[in-house]
Amino acid sequence: MEIDLKAAGKRIEEIRKQHNYSMALFANLVGNSSASTVNNWEKGNNLPKQERLEKIAILGNKTADWIRYGDFDNYVKQLLSEANLEKELSQNQLEQLSLALAKRKISYTQDLEILTTAIEMFPNHFEKSYQFELSGHHSTLISEDLTRYSIEQNNRYRTGFLPMIEELLHDSDQKEINASVLFLVFDLLKRTESNDNFRMIPELFTMISEILTNDISYRNKTTAKIIHYDDLFKQRIKGTPLAKKSVKKKYSQTKNNLIQVLDEFYSTYNEK
Repeated sequence: MEIDLKAAGKRIEEIRKQHNYSMALFANLVGNSSASTVNNWEKGNNLPKQERLEKIAILGNKTADWIRYGDFDNYVKQLLSEANLEKELSQNQLEQLSLALAKRKISYTQDLEILTTAIEMFPNHFEKSYQFELSGHHSTLISEDLTRYSIEQNNRYRTGFLPMIEELLHDSDQKEINASVLFLVFDLLKRTESNDNFRMIPELFTMISEILTNDISYRNKTTAKIIHYDDLFKQRIKGTPLAKKSVKKKYSQTKNNLIQVLDEFYSTYNEK
């Protein structure tokens, strides 16, 4: 189900006002944000990143999914209202469904499982064509679930990559852009593995990252050309801010280094 950003914004505002926090104080509490950022959240212009969303949820004694979607019972009602119901479920039936979902540990975003459970319990409330269509989707889902990938057994994948994938491709309000960028990176890596300069790619991305995130404006430890895998998952801590003159010099040097790496790749393909 799509997130109603305006409704989510009202829930964020509700949590803030529950504690009588100003926008500025609230922004500081949930992660070094600004009052204008909080204002954008409350207006429904965008949604906080996962880390901030969880902090807001803690302040409101709620969950991040509650902020995104509201009460779970209302989430289920909304989902059912979008289905082809021949007859609405009574309050008693909704309560029975809620208990069944809780028992099966089915929650937000598991729309197919919610609807399948509802059909199993109250088949007479759904059109036959809808039941058939949904069962087709469910069969496909089951067959897909049987697929196993070796990477799933990899601890780094489970503890490192999956949480980041969840944040970027599920929780983020920029998930479409994130997905596009990730596919571009995957394609790039696959097509350049055989290049003699392949080992320079981590260095290339590190330089681009420094500029795009403005880490270049801070005094950090020198980054090695060969990046250690585990270092990529450590929390980044910005160092002391550099003087403007130093930042310009550092940027110029990084830009020149970046051009050199790009030249290396270009020459490999075009100057043989």
